[in-house]
Amino acid sequence: MSSLISILTVSAGNFTGMMTSAIALIIYSRFMGPAEFGLFSVAFAFMQIVVRIADFGTNMAAERTIARAYDHQSRRDGLIQTTLWLKTISYLAILILMWYLAPWIALDLLHLNNIGLIRSAVLLSGGTIVFEYAILVFQATHRFDLVARITIAQGLGKLLFSLLLIWQGLLNSFLGLLIYGILPGIGALIGFVKKPLPSFSLPSRWRIHLMEILSVAKWTAVAALAITVADNLDILMVQSLMSSYDVGIWSGAVRLATFANLVGWSIGSVLNVRVARYSHIDHLGEYLRKAWKLSLAVFLGILLFIPLAGFAIHYSIGLSYIEATIPLQILLISIAISCATVPYIALFYVFDSPQYYAFSGLLQIALLILGDLYFIPLFGLVGSAWVRVAVRLALFIFTLYYAKRSYFNHFSKRNLHASLV
Repeated sequence: MSSLISILTVSAGNFTGMMTSAIALIIYSRFMGPAEFGLFSVAFAFMQIVVRIADFGTNMAAERTIARAYDHQSRRDGLIQTTLWLKTISYLAILILMWYLAPWIALDLLHLNNIGLIRSAVLLSGGTIVFEYAILVFQATHRFDLVARITIAQGLGKLLFSLLLIWQGLLNSFLGLLIYGILPGIGALIGFVKKPLPSFSLPSRWRIHLMEILSVAKWTAVAALAITVADNLDILMVQSLMSSYDVGIWSGAVRLATFANLVGWSIGSVLNVRVARYSHIDHLGEYLRKAWKLSLAVFLGILLFIPLAGFAIHYSIGLSYIEATIPLQILLISIAISCATVPYIALFYVFDSPQYYAFSGLLQIALLILGDLYFIPLFGLVGSAWVRVAVRLALFIFTLYYAKRSYFNHFSKRNLHASLV
């Protein structure tokens, strides 16, 4: 019962935080206008990629390692301190590197005449890194109520400060980025005030702790980076191949489509926990007989909202984004495919196949780059939207293939082990 309460607490906190952040972005898009919102979107997408590069998969790896040491306080505290030092050093290294590369990235790669905005994105990525560190520490040490509180607090903070800036007529791309960069870090620091870290010093056994974390991170590093790049790459590609105005139109459509994607997140948050408990082949067989029905129902359900795309744009981000109607309709098809894939991704919480996340992420990046380079110059934002559909369809097919392969490998190994015993 306590596990169920913990799951519900974290899920409610994550959902509320995601929802308020998404609403704040809708408000940004309406009051900034396409061109200014395009600048914000480019910087925000770049900030997310910098966060993942600096993290390099240590979030998932550290949380797993710390959680396993929960009953051994000295080892657990050592892992927490080692993770803090690892994240601090990696962030500072990436900050220095990206600071010097910013002129090349802004002017030559993105064709953006605003080096300061790119450098601000790199600097402000530290807030998200601190927030994610707090989340992994609190979750690994079973402080789930604190996870929910700081997640909700930073989401509400983004929304309230955005409304305040709009009221004062001050909201622009830089101040919007400042809110999204600083507030997660402030939320994390408030959490640490209530539950402070055991120590800031580097533990004597830091080499052992570091190897424990890195041994797990070899797959999670590639997966985390690949997934984040895949989610943000097309925004940077549109900026590079088109203009900030077009990025604003595209980002407006993407932010509205994000609300439909919450369906997939909600399904995944429930199924991942339930499927992880299945150990018998009969249980998984029963699940698979229901999974295709759920997958089809979600796919068709999201498609029903396609005719409402123009209405949604008109009454949310505004008529200045009416050009986003067709891209949004196509993006809803990609979201429908993505959500239909979720019941099968949940299977990897049973199978020991961490490489799936890395391979699927790399597949998406490769297809996005090749597709955008070819289709954006020919068809503009509509081309980018259809590339997303193709990428999600490829991911669906790859997931089915890898799930089937992992299914047989998983149970053949168990049967072999049983026969040996």
